[in-house]
Amino acid sequence: MRRLGGLVIDIAPLRSSRAFRYAFAARLISLLGIGLLIVAIPAQMYQLTRSNLQVAAVSVVLAAAMFVGSLAGGVLADRFDRRRTIQFSRTAAGLGFLVLGGNALLDDPAVWVIYAVGVVDGLAGGVSSTALMALTPALVGRDKMAAAGALVTLTTDLGTMITPALAGMIIAAGGVAVTYFVAAAATAVTVTLFQEVGPAAPPETARETPWRALRTGLRFAMGERTVRGVLLVGLVVMLASGPTVLLPAFVDQVLHAGPATLGLLYGAPAVGAVVGTLSSGWTGGVRRSGFALLASMAALPLGFLIMGGAGRVTVGAVVVAFLGMAGYGLARAVNDIFRFAVLQHSTPDELRGRVSSLWLIQAVAGTALGSMTAGLLGQYFAPDAALLVYGVIVAVVSVILFATLTAVRSATAPELLTT
Repeated sequence: MRRLGGLVIDIAPLRSSRAFRYAFAARLISLLGIGLLIVAIPAQMYQLTRSNLQVAAVSVVLAAAMFVGSLAGGVLADRFDRRRTIQFSRTAAGLGFLVLGGNALLDDPAVWVIYAVGVVDGLAGGVSSTALMALTPALVGRDKMAAAGALVTLTTDLGTMITPALAGMIIAAGGVAVTYFVAAAATAVTVTLFQEVGPAAPPETARETPWRALRTGLRFAMGERTVRGVLLVGLVVMLASGPTVLLPAFVDQVLHAGPATLGLLYGAPAVGAVVGTLSSGWTGGVRRSGFALLASMAALPLGFLIMGGAGRVTVGAVVVAFLGMAGYGLARAVNDIFRFAVLQHSTPDELRGRVSSLWLIQAVAGTALGSMTAGLLGQYFAPDAALLVYGVIVAVVSVILFATLTAVRSATAPELLTT
């Protein structure tokens, strides 16, 4: 059993903490509901406008609102009851989903309503995600942070895998209005489940103005070498997701395949990530967690290098490309687990909300920057060459960070030092 435990995801936080069980279930259901909207909103926007620009614009609005919501959520999570903060923000989002459903039932749905609710949803998502990340250590204890990080990562990856197909089926069967109402129902369940988590009083901190509180959090993050290094690694990890924008051209020009193959490759990172989290039991026993964090970052670009070389394979190019993307997803999941654990261990409770907000902001900003960079490379290189160039760039940056981030590299898991 001990050997098996090193391969299978550690569910000790679920066994030992009733509050975490409810939070885990609530997050999973919430992500399933949110995932439906990721498909439904673009689908409805395109149906109404027939404009790719409008589809892109509503995605930008969502991302910008989430950016602002994450900043606000960091301050709120360090100042108010974190459970209540999550419940209030998810309630606001759920009401927005009901508005979207009612709007979709109209003979002439209003496009501005979709944008308005997109702002509400982005703000609420930023606040609730930040508050939940700050709340987690109190639910499981510092000795189970790697295991908790794996379980949190698993909810995200399962949502990514399941919801696109589920949303497609619901839209096909009942239309986008039904999808919005299902998302609202999922949100109501989420809010109810969080009631069982129990009160989560904020830490005792000096009452600063919101702007000063943000500056305090940023000053800590930039001044504490380990936290600063982990956030920098997170930015590189998000940048490494950029080449996915090259997939449509890669499938068309290199693999000479169609939509089925494109869908397969888009889903490959989630498959790899789920494999990584389900086999993450060993992560809780890694003493040099900072070293493992940097090593998994360095493994990320290997997936794109493998994929870039798939076009030169005469037989099984699609399989090679799939394995490359899945390998990237696996490395990303392992890195997420170690980043979560090291960041939470290195951050005092009174600053956890604001530092968590920086974690989420880097995800939004890094992904956008990575996508733009990959898109520019795609303008000057063939898709497979662009993937190889991008992979080499990320690999070089990873090696430089591995060599220079000594505070992160030497970070150890406190629970293992005391056993």
